[in-house]
Amino acid sequence: MVAAKGIQTAGITGAGPGCGVTHFTILMANYLAGMELEKTAVLEWNQSSAFREMALVCTGSEADKGPITILEVDYFPNSGPEDLELCLHKGYENILIDFGRMGDAPALEFLQCGRKFFLGALNEWKIRNLLSRKDRMVRGSWTFLAAFGGKEARKELQRRFRFTFEQIPYSPDAFFIERDMAVFLKRIWKEQG
Repeated sequence: MVAAKGIQTAGITGAGPGCGVTHFTILMANYLAGMELEKTAVLEWNQSSAFREMALVCTGSEADKGPITILEVDYFPNSGPEDLELCLHKGYENILIDFGRMGDAPALEFLQCGRKFFLGALNEWKIRNLLSRKDRMVRGSWTFLAAFGGKEARKELQRRFRFTFEQIPYSPDAFFIERDMAVFLKRIWKEQG
């Protein structure tokens, strides 16, 4: 995925279902559009249809294809390469791609993104799912995040596998960015840049 100069691409994927990938993607998009005032597109590159549901609730209309604009962010439900190509030529400063759950190997499109975020749930009942993907993760170029799980689980993963998972601050509403969340998102976005 070759982005034109000035366009930032970010891939977001997770160890399994329920890791917070879509919630985090929407949070980051709202931060970039609302606080950094940058034109942002979000592509749903998975089969969840979460963006269609979101469009129905937020706009009252069903949408099979995008963009659906909510709070200055353009969402492309059930997207693919054609939507990415469109976004690369439409003046977006940021293109976030929600890959959902990582399969047996990271998607080639994910690996081509300029920024890579991997979410894992550090709950005892989800750790095995996370550890089954540890050999496929690329340290150094990825940012590892956790929305769920305790401090002890993070410490143990770091000790045993040299992974550092940063805790995402609690944010029940992906459309409302509180100060601590804004500081966190700004820092991890800048670190990846």
